Formats: sequence, structure tokens, C-alpha cells
Amino acid sequence: MPLPRRSLLAATAAASLLVACGSDDAAPPPPSNAQLRAIHASADTPAVDVFVNGSRALAGVTFGQASGFNTVPAGTTRVQVSPAGQPASAAAIDVSPSLAAGRDYTAIAVGSGTTGATRLQAVLIDDAGAAAPAGQAKLRVVHGAPAVPAVDIFVTSPTADLPASPTIPALAFAQQAPAAASAALTVPAGDYRIRVRVAGQTAIAFDSGTVAVPAGGDLVVVAVPDAGPSLSPIQLLLAPKGANAAFVRDARAALRVAHFAPDVPAVDVFLKAPGASNAASNRALQNVSFPTDSGFLNVAAGTYDASVALAGTLTGVLNLNGAALARGTSTSVFATGLLGGSGPQALALRAYSVDRAPVAGKAKVRVIHLSPDAPAVDVVVLSGGAIAARPVTNLAFPNATSTSLQLDPGSYTLAVVPTGASTPLLPTAAGVTVTLAAGDVVTVVAIGALSAPGAQPFQFKVLNDR
Repeated sequence: MPLPRRSLLAATAAASLLVACGSDDAAPPPPSNAQLRAIHASADTPAVDVFVNGSRALAGVTFGQASGFNTVPAGTTRVQVSPAGQPASAAAIDVSPSLAAGRDYTAIAVGSGTTGATRLQAVLIDDAGAAAPAGQAKLRVVHGAPAVPAVDIFVTSPTADLPASPTIPALAFAQQAPAAASAALTVPAGDYRIRVRVAGQTAIAFDSGTVAVPAGGDLVVVAVPDAGPSLSPIQLLLAPKGANAAFVRDARAALRVAHFAPDVPAVDVFLKAPGASNAASNRALQNVSFPTDSGFLNVAAGTYDASVALAGTLTGVLNLNGAALARGTSTSVFATGLLGGSGPQALALRAYSVDRAPVAGKAKVRVIHLSPDAPAVDVVVLSGGAIAARPVTNLAFPNATSTSLQLDPGSYTLAVVPTGASTPLLPTAAGVTVTLAAGDVVTVVAIGALSAPGAQPFQFKVLNDR
């Protein structure tokens, strides 16, 4: 007599369970696929399409974008990168790596349209795909900035001093750390700071500020060019697994300080947290005399009080409170005016923003009138002792030109005259010659005094803004 349907189902299930327990035939098959994603990290390469084994897998990927992971067959896999909208035959990158089943691969396009070692190329990261240990994060780093030499990379807590030895030493262009197929770096989740130096140098080339690394994070960090304006030749492209990529730019601001008060003796300069008192610990510059400038100093972005005291003392005689130095910006702070001056001629610290971006084929020139007892002036260009051009008109103390002049490369003889006049020429009848090259960015400041007793004489000073 046939079994009831319920008994038949139960018997079948029991038989299946016995077979599964007693035989290897029912074990899950080993993975036959790998996971592959692409990152566009070539700053001067337009949008691209990515082909996998001849099929367009990604379209219109732009600089700074990272795809998600895509399932691809294990084994030899052809990856081609072509200009967006072009066929695979137009590929600028054409590689055929062997992909192991069950592993995660990241193909990163780095380099530029040049030939040689910094040409457009692919860096392939090979990772087991395992999750980070509890409370930890995984980290891999790639050098993808073709114009930057090998670098030392320091990963520390946000407030830590720079250690003697880098976390990753001497990483050259197109190299990765750790090496492909090696285990990723693991770090405890938390806040970090990434600083970069050119190998063998002491100056910091990049400072990330505080970067949060979450528990379970799986990050690929690519150092890529920063087209600016920026304080660093590089920025970081952070590509977390399962999330969008994002840029981290240099977290510093640039500050230039100059002593342009023509009858004031040498001073010390203090840069401090708002409300803090002058102290040896926040003395930024010491014994600065007219007309010395500091050049650009890179400082953490933020809000500061600036103070000037006579050299060797702590009592501020000039103060500028609440100066906001934003990330990536450059600011000049100048001591101006006259001892005992009143109104506009009173001693003061004055701040001027600086646009340091060059103009292709031109020299960029800004002019600031910082001579406290000089009238409004025109800046003139002399040729053969006569006025050939009047590029700046009616510039009064303590103003700057509203836009920079863009001049052809060459030598220029500059002088100033009272607005609308042809004489007298200052600072001398012969003027001052300034030689400018393409790509130069300079600020020309008229400083000193015409007749103030005990003051330094009227003169030009050229400040290099690059």
C-alpha cells in the first residue's frame, strides 16, 4: 500500500539529511568568482569607461570616483580603460591580471598622459576580502601623484608629535603598502592624522587634520594630485568598501606676517588661541625688523588672535583678534601705520587674503599701498624715463588692488606718482625694475614713509606669493 503523502515527504527529507551528513558531495562548491572594483585616480584624465573581458562594465567614471565591487569570473580577466564613449579598442590601460576566486580586487588608474614611469597605468590591489577584526579597521595606501617623489607617510593620533620613523617609508609612485596580496594594515577605530613628507626631507608636504576611521572600515587611500589652489601638491582620495569615495585636502592654512610700520623698532609676533595671553609658547616670530616678512607659514586652520610686542617683551602693542584662517587659504598680516599716528595712519595689524593660483603664460601682480603718509597714487610703468603705462590708478593707503594684474613675462620699471599726476616719481626718479616670469604670482607693496621723522624711506618690496 503506498505511503501517505506526508510520510513520503518525511522519508525523503530524512534520506536527504542522511546523505548530506554522510557524503562530501553536498558540500557547497568553492567560489568560482572574484570581486572587482575600479577607482579613477588620474587627475588629468577625463571621464573613462571600464571594460571587463570586452564588455563595458562601467561608464563615465570621473576623477575621484570609485565603483562598487562587481562579480567577475576568476582566472585571467582582461580589464581595459578607454575614454568615455569610446570602444575597448581605444583603451589607454589594457591589462589581464589573474584573479583568484573569492578575493577582492581594486584596479586603480593612476598617472598621466605622459610616457615613462609616470604614464597612465593600473595599480591592482589584491585583498582576501575578510572583514576587519572587531573594533579595528583595514587600511591600504597607494602613491598616485606622478609629479611627487617617493614619500614617507605618518599615521598618528590627531595631536601626536611626528614620530621619528614613518608608518610607511619611502613609498614611490604607483607603489602600494602593504604589497598586493599581503594583509592590510589594521588600526583601532578612532580619529587619526595623516602627514606626508617627501622622503629624505623634513618639511610636511601634506597634513590631513583629523580623519575619522570607523570600526569595521575597509579603506583604500590614494595620494593624488591637488590642482589647487592648495597648500600641498597632493590630496588624499579615500575609497571605503561599500561607500562613496571622497577627497581629503590639506587641513592647513598659510599665514605670512611682515613688519611694514616704518618707524617701529624690531618686534616679536604671537599667534595664539582666541583670548590667550602672549607667551613664549605661542611666539611665532622673534626680533622681526622693518621691512622683514616671514614668508608663508603653514598653520592649522582655525581662528586665531595675533599680537605684536616689542622684541623681547610680551606686552602686545598691536592686536588682531578673531582672525579666521580657513582650510587651504592664504592670508597676509602686516604691521602698518606710524608711532603716534591717528586715523588711518594709526598703528594697526591688517589682514589681506592672497590668491596664489598662477595664470598660464602670465605673471600675476597685486599692488598694496602701505606707505602711511603718502597720498593716493598711480602705479606707472616707465620706458626710457617716461611713463609708458599706468596700470593702477587712485590707490590709497592702506588699500590693495581689487583684482590682480596679469602681465606678460618680462622686466618692468615701476614707480608711483600722486593720482593723476606725472611727477614726482617715487621711490626714485629711475624707478624700480621688477623681472617677472610666466607663472609668477607676486605682491608689490609700497612701504616706508615720505617725510615722517625717524621713519624708513619710501620704497617698493616684492613678495613672492607662490
